[in-house]
Amino acid sequence: MAPFFFKKAPTRKTFIQFVFSGYVFILFFFTLVLTACSDQNQSEAAQFFLKGNLALEQKEYANAIRYYNEALEKKKDFADVHSNRGIAYLRIGEWDKALEDFNQALEIDKDFAEAYFNRAGVLIDKNEFSMAAADLEQIRKVYQDSSNYYLKWGDLKSQQGFYEQALSEYDRALALQAGNVQARVNRGVVYFAKKNFKEAQDDFESALKLNPQQDLAYNNLALIFARNNQPEKALQFINRALDFDVVNPIYLNNKGYVLLLQNQLEEAKKLIDQSLAKSPKNSYAHRNVGLYFLRKGQEPEALEALQMAYNLDPSTDQIHAWLGEALLLNSQKEKACKMWRQGQSLGDEASSTKYNQHCK
Repeated sequence: MAPFFFKKAPTRKTFIQFVFSGYVFILFFFTLVLTACSDQNQSEAAQFFLKGNLALEQKEYANAIRYYNEALEKKKDFADVHSNRGIAYLRIGEWDKALEDFNQALEIDKDFAEAYFNRAGVLIDKNEFSMAAADLEQIRKVYQDSSNYYLKWGDLKSQQGFYEQALSEYDRALALQAGNVQARVNRGVVYFAKKNFKEAQDDFESALKLNPQQDLAYNNLALIFARNNQPEKALQFINRALDFDVVNPIYLNNKGYVLLLQNQLEEAKKLIDQSLAKSPKNSYAHRNVGLYFLRKGQEPEALEALQMAYNLDPSTDQIHAWLGEALLLNSQKEKACKMWRQGQSLGDEASSTKYNQHCK
């Protein structure tokens, strides 16, 4: 079985196979006070700002950044431009540049609530949890009736591993806005992490009813069907996710995992290798390489790959069960039993079964 993103989500462990979806506030309107001496520059800055916003809305992120750069050449202390350019950088994965822009926006305007909100999201992704919490507290009064505000708190608590608190925040987000798709997807991820698979499936399916364009929900449902030994249905859902993002390394790895379940080993290995080329520290991809070698009967290679997955992230789903199996096949029964005991203590049924079979 593969994991969870919190897009986390996921850190957000960057490579968890479940993906959290995020949300940013984009400012499309502003008030610009013109002065006699700088009327021309400010007017041009405003025009570039509006062009950048249009490009941002149309998902033309490179063009949006170019227009925002032009605006800042005309007016350097334009907080709204820094904030929206930060969002454009987020969209192309330039987290550090986004953070720099949000910082700059707040230097210009210390009361800029949207910049605090968006900076909190970046800080969550960078595991700067106390700073993210401080930003969210700063704007609590402004956004106390905002569903997405509590969504962001849920993301923070989830990334910290405080799952009950995360669920409470997501529940509050959905109480304010039942149609908040991101809150449903991210709450589903937390339910999955808690092994509440029925509740997770309900959330992902509800999200798709609200918005059938949710590739993250398709991905996450694929993993639930894989866990339920329904690989054919899992394949349908992961292919649907790939229809939206054909080069997504998490989706590629998850399809590889589903193909492993169907014993399509070589096709699976190609996809997993593609995923690793894009995300070489994805513990789930290394785990799946280990599963490939187990099924090929190449025990030393399996042990190496599974040990790598464990070293990268010992919370990788079912890693204890499969690493223990590889240890046993490599004549390391004592270490295998120790690994299965660890998995058993974490509620992994597969580890418990293997421990009872081989270690008692």
